[in-house]
Amino acid sequence: MSLLDSDFPEVAHAVASGRYALWLGSGISLNRVVGVPAVIGRVIEYLRSNMADGNPACRYKVALDQILNLLSGPEKACLHLDQPIDDWPPEHRKVVTCRLAEFYSRVLNTPVEGEHEVDFLLWKAVDVPGSFTGEDPDAEHLCVVMLTLEGAFRDISSANWDYLIESAELKLTGAVGSTIDVCIRAPDFQGAGGRAKLLKYHGCAVRAVTDQPVYRPLLIARTPQIQQYRMNADYHVLRTHLVSTIQQRRTLMIGFSAQDIDVQDIFLEGAQGSAWNWTDDPKAFLFAEEDLKPGQCDVLAAMYAGAYDANRPEIEAAARVRVYAKTLLIALFLNVLELKLAAFADLGLPAAWGPGDRNCLAAGLRQIRDSAATSAAADRLSFVHDLIAALSLGLDLFNNGRTDHGRYIPLSTGALQQIGDVSAATGLRQASVALAVLGRGAADGDWAITPDVGNTAPLKLDQAGQETRVFFAANDDVAVQMIQNGHVDPDADHTVLLLSASPTASRARNPINKYGRGSNPGLRQVCMRTVIEGAADANDLMTAFKWSASL
Repeated sequence: MSLLDSDFPEVAHAVASGRYALWLGSGISLNRVVGVPAVIGRVIEYLRSNMADGNPACRYKVALDQILNLLSGPEKACLHLDQPIDDWPPEHRKVVTCRLAEFYSRVLNTPVEGEHEVDFLLWKAVDVPGSFTGEDPDAEHLCVVMLTLEGAFRDISSANWDYLIESAELKLTGAVGSTIDVCIRAPDFQGAGGRAKLLKYHGCAVRAVTDQPVYRPLLIARTPQIQQYRMNADYHVLRTHLVSTIQQRRTLMIGFSAQDIDVQDIFLEGAQGSAWNWTDDPKAFLFAEEDLKPGQCDVLAAMYAGAYDANRPEIEAAARVRVYAKTLLIALFLNVLELKLAAFADLGLPAAWGPGDRNCLAAGLRQIRDSAATSAAADRLSFVHDLIAALSLGLDLFNNGRTDHGRYIPLSTGALQQIGDVSAATGLRQASVALAVLGRGAADGDWAITPDVGNTAPLKLDQAGQETRVFFAANDDVAVQMIQNGHVDPDADHTVLLLSASPTASRARNPINKYGRGSNPGLRQVCMRTVIEGAADANDLMTAFKWSASL
C-alpha cells in the first residue's frame, strides 16, 4: 500500500478507472501449476528415465543430449543423470532448469525419433492434461476477477495455458463466462457478450483437452509456433485485438517477462502511431518487478522509440512497480474498493461541505483500507477468502436482508468514473459515509473495527472490551427482512443497524426499538440520511453519529 501511495499515486485511480489493460504471465500461477523451470525438469526426467542403459543410439538419449548441449561446460557439471532429477542437489537442479528455461521453446521442439506428434514432449512429458487444468485459484486469480467485476479491467491478456482465471470466475460468480469471455479464435470474439475478455494468446489447456482437434495445435510452446505466430490465421483476430489494446490503453504486466519474440513483435506493431509519452502520469507501461527483464526492456524500447535511448535509466526506474503479483493485486483491489467507497461517500455528503470536511471523511476509508492491508501480510490467500466472505455477507445483507447469495457482489459493475450513474436509491452513498465515519472513529481511537463473519455481522466495534455488532441495510424494507430472516435480533444488546434510508416504515410494521439515545439496551437503529443531512461539518457528523448509535 505504501509503495502505491508514495511512488505510484495515480496508478490505483487509473486502474479503478479502467485505463490499464492487464498482461499476465506464469508468475501469477507458480503456486498452482508448474513453472517453466519445472516444465524443463519434467522433460529432462521423462527422457532420462526412458533411456536404455548402454545404448548411445537410444532415441530418448539422443533427444536429451540435444537439449543438454544448450548448456555450458560448468552448467553440464551440475547434471546427475544417474539419479531422478528430484534427487539432484537443489542448487544444481536450479542451475540446469533455469538456464534451459531461457530456451524453453527449443527444448519443447526437440524431436523424439518415432513420435509423429510435433507436441509430443509437451503433451506426454510435461503432461498438459494433468498439469494445467486444475481448478484451485490462488489469491492473484481471485483478485484479477474481482477487479474485473468491479469494472477495472476490460482486457486481460494471458500467456498462461492454465484454467485458474476461469475457475476464479466460477467461484466468484457461479459460472465461467458470465462476465469474462475467453477469447482465442475468431468465433470466440464473435460470440463474446461479457464485460471483459480473457485473451489467451498462447492457448488454453482445458480447451486443448476437451476439443483436441481445434485447440491442441493452438498451445503455443515450440520455436516454430512462436516464430510464425504473426502468420497463424487462427490467431489473427486475437493478435489484432492485442495490437489495438496496446495502442489504446496503458499496459500493466504482472508475472510476465515478455521474452518471446511473438509478444515483442505485437508490442513493436502496437508502437506504430500510438505516441505514448514516457513522461505522462500514470505511466503507460508498468511491470511488477524488482528488476526489469530483458524482454520488458525491449517493450519499453519499442514503445518509447528514440526517447528510450535518451532517457533509459529514468524510463526503466519509472516502469518498475517493485512488488510482486500477489501483493500488488491485493493492494490494487483494496485501493479500488476504497476509491469507489470514497466516491459514493462524496456523493452522499451535503453539497455545501468543503474539501476539508470531505477529505476528513475520506481519511476514514483510508484507515479501514490500511488496517485491512496490515492483516493481509500473514496469509494472503486466507485474507482474500475472508475478504470475499465479508464483502459478500455485508452486501447481501445490505441489499437483500439475507445471506444466501453466496457470490461476490461488486460495489458497482462500472469503472470509478461511472459511480455517479449508480442510482441514489441503492443507499450505497449513505452506507459509504457510515463506513467512513466508522473508519474515522477507529483512526481517532474511539473503537477498533474487525470483521465478524463467523457471527453473521459484517463488522464489530471494540470499545475497551465492549463489542458492538454493526449491520448495514439499504432501507427499511431490507431491515425488516434482516429481522424476519433472523440475522438481526431486535432484542439483542450491543447491536447497531445502520439504515441508509428512514426506518419509520420499519418501526410501523415491526415495532422494534427507537433509534438514538434513550432507546433500551437492545437494537439501536440509525437513519444515516437523517444524520448526514443534519450535520454542519465532519466533526458535527461524528458527534451526531455517536449520539444516534449510542457509541
